[in-house]
Formats: sequence, C-alpha cells, structure tokens
Amino acid sequence: MKRSAFGKAAASSLIVAVTMVGCTGAAFRPSMATVKQKDDAGKQALAAEKAIARREADRAIRAAEEAVRLKPDNAAYRQLLGLAYVAGGRFASAETALSDAMTLGNRDSRTVVNLVLVRIALGRNDAAQALLAANADKVPAADYGLAMAMAGNAPEGVRILSEAIHDPSATARTRQNLAYAYALAGRWKDARLVVGMDLDPQAANQRITQWAAVAAPELAPLRVASLIGVSMAGDDAGQPVALALAPEAAPVADAPVQMASYEMDVPRHVAEELIETADSAPIGAADTIPVRIAVSPTPGVSHRDSMPRNIPAQTASRKTAFPVMQKVALIRPVDNGASNWVVQLGAYDSAAVAREKWMSMSRSNGMLAAFPVMASQATINGTVFHRLAIKGFASRADAVALCRSIRLGKGQCFVREGAPNAAPLRWAAAKGRQFASR
Repeated sequence: MKRSAFGKAAASSLIVAVTMVGCTGAAFRPSMATVKQKDDAGKQALAAEKAIARREADRAIRAAEEAVRLKPDNAAYRQLLGLAYVAGGRFASAETALSDAMTLGNRDSRTVVNLVLVRIALGRNDAAQALLAANADKVPAADYGLAMAMAGNAPEGVRILSEAIHDPSATARTRQNLAYAYALAGRWKDARLVVGMDLDPQAANQRITQWAAVAAPELAPLRVASLIGVSMAGDDAGQPVALALAPEAAPVADAPVQMASYEMDVPRHVAEELIETADSAPIGAADTIPVRIAVSPTPGVSHRDSMPRNIPAQTASRKTAFPVMQKVALIRPVDNGASNWVVQLGAYDSAAVAREKWMSMSRSNGMLAAFPVMASQATINGTVFHRLAIKGFASRADAVALCRSIRLGKGQCFVREGAPNAAPLRWAAAKGRQFASR
C-alpha cells in the first residue's frame, strides 16, 4: 500500500520519514466543506475523505472520481480528486485535477501548495514558481519558502524562511524547513547549524546525510514524494478522459465558422507546454476555447461529442486531429548544440531491467529509438536506482513536447537536466542520426 501523510498529519505539521520538514497539515487536509451535501456526489466525496484519512489511496481515487463524474463543475470535488491522486503518487493526474479546481475558482492554499508540489515533481519548476508568486498572499510563509526552495529558487526560499522563523508562531518545523532550504542552496554548514537547534548532534548529522542523498537537482521527484509521504505511481495514465473539464462554449452567433479555433480539448497539463506550429492555433489557448467540437478518438486525448450546429462534425474532426500529430512529428534529435535537458523514462533496480525496459520502449515507439540513451545511477536510502533518459534536445521546450507526447500514449516520463555522471549506453545506440558524441 502506498504510504500517505494525509491522515494524522492533518491535525498538525506534516512530518515525513526522510526529513522533518514539510508543508502545514492544512495544506494537505481535505476541507470538510466538500462533504456537507447529502446527495450522491456528497456521499462519494465523504467516502473519499475518509479513505484519504485511512491512507487508502486507491479507494479515495475511485470515490473522488465518482463525485466529479456526478458534479463535474464542483471545484471542491475537483480539489478532492487532486488530493486523492497526490495520495496515490499519481502526479500527472493530480496536476490536471488541481488545475481544473483552480479554473473553477478554488484557489485556496491547499490547492496551490499541492499543485506547486506536483509541478515540481513533474520537472516544471518555472510553472511552480510562477504559481507560488501569483498566490503569495494565500500560502503560509513556511510553506511558501519551502516550496520555492524545492522549485529551484533556494535563495528566495531561504530569505522567506529566515524571516518566518522570527515570527511568534514559528515552530521547530519552520526552522527545519529553513535548514532544508539551506541544504538545497548548497549551504551545508548553515543547514547543520539550524538542524542542531532542535536535534541532538547525532540525529542532526543523520538528517544532513539523508538530505545530501537526495539533494541533486534531478532527484526532485523523489524529494517531493518523500516530503508528501507517498510512493510515485509508475502507471499513471492521467485523469480519465470522461472527467475532463469541459470548456465554456462561446455563443455560436458571435463566432463565425472561419474564425473558430479548431483545437483539441486536451487535458490542461498537456495543453500548457505543447509546441506551437505555424499553421495551427496554440494548444496553450485551451482555457479559452470558444467552440466545442467533435473529434475522432485519439488514444490518451480528451475529446467532446458536442459541437455548434453550423460546423460539420466531419470537418471539425479532420482539422482537429492533425495539429497534435504535426507537433509530435517535429521533435527530432539534433546533431550539434544539444541542450543539457533530458527526458527520463524510468528508474529501475538493476541494469538488466533497465535494458529490458528500453528494448521494449524503443520497439513500441520508433521516435524514442532515434535519440541517444543515457544511463546514470542514484542511491536513495541505500538502494541503487538505474535511470534511463534520452538526450539530444535543442531546448527544454523540445524535451517537454516529446515527454507530453509520451504521456499522450499513456507512457511515463519527466524532464530534467542531465546528470553529471550520466554515460551513453552503447547497446542502445540511436537508430536515427549519428551523433558526434557517440
């Protein structure tokens, strides 16, 4: 069973196994306001909350999904669904659900903090920092500083937390958050000094050692999972298509056919970072799609059956399916000037398993086979993980676009910077262009 910190930690500060740091319990506790209704949706939401409290993530997800299915425009139920996904380690699904909750008007600190953390886990530090900055007035200082440090801006996190520890309401958790921010900033002496304020010397040394084991930038997903107290799900295919938030359609009379935005209604976490092409409208405009259209089924992509009466379904389908395929086709490895961004495809407990997984992935996805494969190792709590990643991207945007296409095919990945100890796998030479580094 996946281990969750949502239950007893809700009454106080979130204390996790690896680090005595964390966001406030309120940031993770489902709001009782979501379950006051006595209809079927309210009963399902109550069941989801109880399942989260019992650390039964799978049951919580099923109940929350049913509540959203019954009342898809209820922001509180969308938030609850996001919390259930987080409890199950399904970060990609959680990003969609929590983003939908914010779109529907739920912008409290609980939603913001959890959405920030899942974006960090998905390698979207810039988006996480932007979300924090836009909601600084809603997020407690101790949560804000820690989240900002984890999102890659450790100096700002240190600044916020250095002020927060002098507040009369500051606790040991606030000080430990500051120590962790110091560690993420590479200020290990300061981290050790602050840790020692609340722990004996031996325990303080052990904590610093634990933090050092997960301090590398590419280990952000593991840091988030440890902070929340969950195990990352390796089979997250995203939120079910049937639960996708329907965009509001503009009046047909005010939207001439030739000006309609022929876009796919893709999940928001997919729409935000797909690369734009010259002859299709930006997918990122999905939040304001003026027309709902019918499309031919595409695996992993949300779609709608409703459409304005004056737009033939056949025409809409034909114009909708093409742009996404075109965007995916544009991502190719570059010969020279590749960035340091990579797409991590998985982490396995042995080199043999990593090789077997790569062979399977490259056979089923010819696009992946065109990229050079890199291997690196990370030791977490004494366990060595063998990580597979592909490189050869001109920019972070290209890496994100390819990762998104993998997720559309129900695969798993996230974007990060290349590890210093990464080495090319000779048995997995790229089948596309030849690279000078090879």
